[in-house]
Amino acid sequence: MSQLIIENLVKNYGQKPVVNQLNITVESGEMLSLLGPSGCGKTTTLRMIAGMHDPTSGSIRLDGKELTRIAPHKRNIGLVFQNYALFPHLNVFENVAFGLKRHGVPKSEIRERVEAALHSVRLNEFAERFPAQMSGGQQQRVALARTLVLKPPLVLFDEPLSNLDAKLRQALGIEIRVLQRKFGFTGIFVTHDQEEAMVISDRIAVMNGGNIVQIGTPQQIYMHPVDPFVADFVGESNLYPITNVTASEGFWRFELSKGNIISAEKTGNGSAPTYVMVRPEAVSVRRKGVDDQPVPEAGFNAVAGEVTFINYSGSSYLIGVAIESLDEQFIVRLQNTRKELDLRVGEEAVVQWPVHDTLTF
Repeated sequence: MSQLIIENLVKNYGQKPVVNQLNITVESGEMLSLLGPSGCGKTTTLRMIAGMHDPTSGSIRLDGKELTRIAPHKRNIGLVFQNYALFPHLNVFENVAFGLKRHGVPKSEIRERVEAALHSVRLNEFAERFPAQMSGGQQQRVALARTLVLKPPLVLFDEPLSNLDAKLRQALGIEIRVLQRKFGFTGIFVTHDQEEAMVISDRIAVMNGGNIVQIGTPQQIYMHPVDPFVADFVGESNLYPITNVTASEGFWRFELSKGNIISAEKTGNGSAPTYVMVRPEAVSVRRKGVDDQPVPEAGFNAVAGEVTFINYSGSSYLIGVAIESLDEQFIVRLQNTRKELDLRVGEEAVVQWPVHDTLTF
């Protein structure tokens, strides 16, 4: 297991910084995900670590050794690519053995290590098959075995699951996490898929515009985003601008929309917030009765609106409620309790959520 330290890393294309003064320490045996939209600098960062791109300035050290002056093939770093990068004319065994042969490993040891690597990814019965005879998921597991057989201290994953369907992505993501813990390598995983990052990572570094906006555990990133960008990018969110903000006794009070005053606990540096965010799963919804007003209970916020859609996904319902003068609908995610949902599209409804689940920025 190895520690990776990145200090003041910069990559410019012309005068434009693509990666801007990046500082990250990836601890030994940790899996860190670089998460962000296209063009945020995550892949460029990965390629500088691998040696495919030269940094404009900054330092990349693996176990104290400066990598920026070392050729890519001498860095002892494993790479797992998006497109598998398997040799089509070699069978599975030969693909996995390729790197070992280049390193001059004895034939008897090659067979032992390849068989162990294929067993670890559950492909020991496919050794004689060629890549074209295998599914996308199987090919990616071959690529993973080809990397693990070399026992690298650091493995870089460049969006390796993006070509797979959703269910297979989830399954293989869990498998990568299990293998990472089993083999103990340090890993950096690049993705734009926040659910993928949550499953795979010890920590997530959310990037935007070449900078790290927030770094923390999946729980920290999801439950305590530092700004509207992170709140909106990671997970589903009800995120709105707010007006008429006042403060009293540890709480903010503000107007969410016309006539709808809600509260949030005071956090941060004490400056008045401009945005509010509520996660859909923190919200409950009920049909609005005749003469019923959305009066919140103690410790809760509540607003009224009209149900615009109800989507059923098996495990949950996703419900949209249009609130007067809000540009975006309020989204509610209810777990399926196997009881009939007492709500219909077009009905007036009240949405309600705890004050402590109301985040402000």
